[in-house]
Amino acid sequence: MYRDDAAYLREWLEFHRLVGVERFYLYDNASRDEHRDVLEPYIEYGIVELNEWPVPVVGGTGRPSGIMRAFDHCIERHRHDSRWIAFLDIDEFVFTPTDRPLPDVLQEYEQWPGVFASRAEYGTSGHVTKPPGLTIESYVHRQRQIPDSRGYAKSIVDPTRVARSASVHHFAYLDGLPVNEDGIPIRMAIRAERLPVSYERLRVNHYGLKSEQELDRKRVLWEESGIERAEPPAIRVKVSSLYEEDRTMDRYVPALRRAMGMDESPDRSGD
Repeated sequence: MYRDDAAYLREWLEFHRLVGVERFYLYDNASRDEHRDVLEPYIEYGIVELNEWPVPVVGGTGRPSGIMRAFDHCIERHRHDSRWIAFLDIDEFVFTPTDRPLPDVLQEYEQWPGVFASRAEYGTSGHVTKPPGLTIESYVHRQRQIPDSRGYAKSIVDPTRVARSASVHHFAYLDGLPVNEDGIPIRMAIRAERLPVSYERLRVNHYGLKSEQELDRKRVLWEESGIERAEPPAIRVKVSSLYEEDRTMDRYVPALRRAMGMDESPDRSGD
């Protein structure tokens, strides 16, 4: 689900096409920008299915029930025409560090109803304003991982074995338990828990902050949605003890730039 993300949709779509995603089920939460102009070619080609979803993001309980209802709608609508569905935000990019197509890696998890992909949290990389390049080439500093680090993970599920969403990160299943990338079963409580971080086979890069300018814009959207979020310390610095450089995504930049009709020589002057 997204709102006013026209500037980011095309990169997100083209990146995931590169790693093997075939279709996209998008939920527009009352956007006011030019998102439909961006999506129209993908809709016409049958790659994107767009749903109007003007449902309040946060319900009376304070939980993001609008998003969870969209997830449940997607499960019911595509339960029998999708082998796997990854439930992601527009600022999250799922891929496999093995350089294999994502569907090939998911074949290793056929026996389970779902698999968690650990999330890497990226900061501003020192950008005050929105840089001209791609998101994946502009933001290259993520939270440092130490032994036994724990963090959030996102779900990739077999929709035929899902009962409903339990949070924006995990699901209730009809049979069996989801696993982490090492095939270890994970039992979640009602609310999503932080799991041990592992990036060997599956990974989600989360560009939740971007530049200071974009973070301020996102705060406005959070307030409109009824979401209260405090600013973590040190996110407005390029490098600190909490962040380290990670250029894992550089391998995708040339192909992604070609797919988007951009100059293949990125300008890194803003780094």
